[in-house]
Amino acid sequence: MRKNSFRKIAIAGTIILIVVLLSSALMATTTITFWTMSLKPKFTNFITSIVNGYEKTHPNVKVIWEDIPWNVEQQKLLGAIASGQVPDVVNLNADWTLDFARRGALLPFNDLLPSSVINDYFASMLKATSINGKMYSLPWYVAPDVTFYNRKLFEKAGLDPNQPPRTWDEAIIDSIIIKDRTGTYGMMPTILQSSTPPLFFYGLPLLSPDGKKAIFNEPEYVHILAKWATLYKLGYLPKNIIEGGAWTKSTELYGSGQLAMLITGPQFADRVKVNSPDIYEESDVAPVPLGESKIFGAAIQDLVIVKGTKHPKVAADFAAYVTNAENEIAFDKLVTIFPTRKSALKDPFFSKYDGTLPTKVRITAAKELNHVSYVIYNIPNPHELFQTLNDAISAAFLGVKTPQQALNDAAKAWDEALSGND
Repeated sequence: MRKNSFRKIAIAGTIILIVVLLSSALMATTTITFWTMSLKPKFTNFITSIVNGYEKTHPNVKVIWEDIPWNVEQQKLLGAIASGQVPDVVNLNADWTLDFARRGALLPFNDLLPSSVINDYFASMLKATSINGKMYSLPWYVAPDVTFYNRKLFEKAGLDPNQPPRTWDEAIIDSIIIKDRTGTYGMMPTILQSSTPPLFFYGLPLLSPDGKKAIFNEPEYVHILAKWATLYKLGYLPKNIIEGGAWTKSTELYGSGQLAMLITGPQFADRVKVNSPDIYEESDVAPVPLGESKIFGAAIQDLVIVKGTKHPKVAADFAAYVTNAENEIAFDKLVTIFPTRKSALKDPFFSKYDGTLPTKVRITAAKELNHVSYVIYNIPNPHELFQTLNDAISAAFLGVKTPQQALNDAAKAWDEALSGND
């Protein structure tokens, strides 16, 4: 009997030990590292609340948050990848996301999240950082442009201030009318401000479907460039448009009442209210004019998963949590940014109008989110090639070359670079 008792006690003890060990294994902490970009100290409390919220609902996960200055993040990430000690979830802009994805340094989200989650993001934003159908980021927040316009100048020109232009051709016509009737410039789009596809190509593709040949020297593109070059030569566009600092000059012109329309970010409403209160009172807001593609570029901030993470599923789940509708809405209420989740727009914050310009700006920008994307071009040395294209456009504006000749020369340079990219 005594032997049986000892045996039963031993067995019971073993069972308890196994249960304890299994429980410990099940409760083992998974640690992931989350990098943001230049969000401290202004948003420390907000990001900390997100991390705490996730850990509260996922007690077996520990999130280590590090904020990296934007000007060293690329180098630091490259160093982490080289060392094999990678962060799990990283905040990058769309340019950097595409760059690291092409290097093979990121994991796609396709198989890491349910379709119900993925489908809640704006498709155009997901597509912005997708390559061959693989989604290499979850868009976190975006800053779409809007069109500020001076109602008084529209009225002075005999235009209906309640009918601002909705397409680029309408914007061109209105600009001509405004300049002829008021002596004031209609618009000053910063078409050569950065190494991105020029604004006046209306989002049309610059490459053939197979990506091996430049097509921006075809008749449709030549016609567009010819229109803008003619506007410039006839004095309907400020000379500064092809000089450096065009965006700063455009804001100065608008703030002094010498520009009828300004395409810029929603936060400009606060700037013009402080610097030019009289112009602020005359200002209204409309969507950015669209071309045939019905999309326009905007600065998108992403969350990515770095290849080499030991916990891809947890990393993806955390990235989706950071970018869920509730957290996006909370972030958007702290700063002038906009959500990447369609469900976030159900919040009255993006639809309820209180009669003020800032609220109308917010509602207008929110309605544009379906059109926001980031144009992808898998080309060698993109900054150099876009500079070549911008130089060609400048040559056409200045009359140094015809639009056809300018675009032919740029297309030749692109084709040569693309042929060496096979």
